[in-house]
Amino acid sequence: MRKLISAIKNLIFPEECKCIFCGQDIPDFQNKPYCDECEKVLSFNNKNKCLVCDEPIDNEATICDVCQKNKRYFKKAFCPFVYEGVVRNAVLGYKENNQRYKAKAFAKFIVREIAESGVQIDLITFIPMTKKKEKRRSFNQSKLLAEEIGKLLNVEVVSIFNKERDDKEQKYSSYRERQEKMEGLYTLQSYPLKKSQNVLIVDDIITTCATVNYCSKLISKKVQNVYVCGIARNKLKIK
Repeated sequence: MRKLISAIKNLIFPEECKCIFCGQDIPDFQNKPYCDECEKVLSFNNKNKCLVCDEPIDNEATICDVCQKNKRYFKKAFCPFVYEGVVRNAVLGYKENNQRYKAKAFAKFIVREIAESGVQIDLITFIPMTKKKEKRRSFNQSKLLAEEIGKLLNVEVVSIFNKERDDKEQKYSSYRERQEKMEGLYTLQSYPLKKSQNVLIVDDIITTCATVNYCSKLISKKVQNVYVCGIARNKLKIK
């Protein structure tokens, strides 16, 4: 019923003509899904950043301290935004307020990053939710984002991971807690991966890389390369 009501509202008041950051009406959503005012304050992740995890770096280093000291099972991350300001509000609206129309625009930004890198993606998957949480939210934001990326890249999207339990929200966990709680949290389904494949794992936000790195580890020996992506990259705070 909620989906039907949402569909009817969108026919009467189309969401795909509104800025994905502030909701203001805009003239050309398909080519520029944000207004001129938001463009002035958007936190694009296009400054100095880690060549591996895409974390913004305040100095001239090319690889962040964490990636230098810890094993990464993915080759590169793609995150077009920094998770702050209007970007943070937009992502939260997408995840928590059922603003699904934003997935198409977010996907375009991610695909642009992938295209500029020259990476060829052969298979796309996503970070899963438990059935209980997905039912409560009514959709998996990472899965929807992956499907939109798949359409743009013309690449198959498949489910290959299970989430075994719900813990407290990751956003309340420290860096070390996130690393420790990963063990056994995600498991691999029986899916025929190929050694020749470049696989993209889609998440919504990447903070410490704990989730995407753990899932990358599960498949790293079964495929050629693992890449990961998210709408935005959080600035890492190690505690």
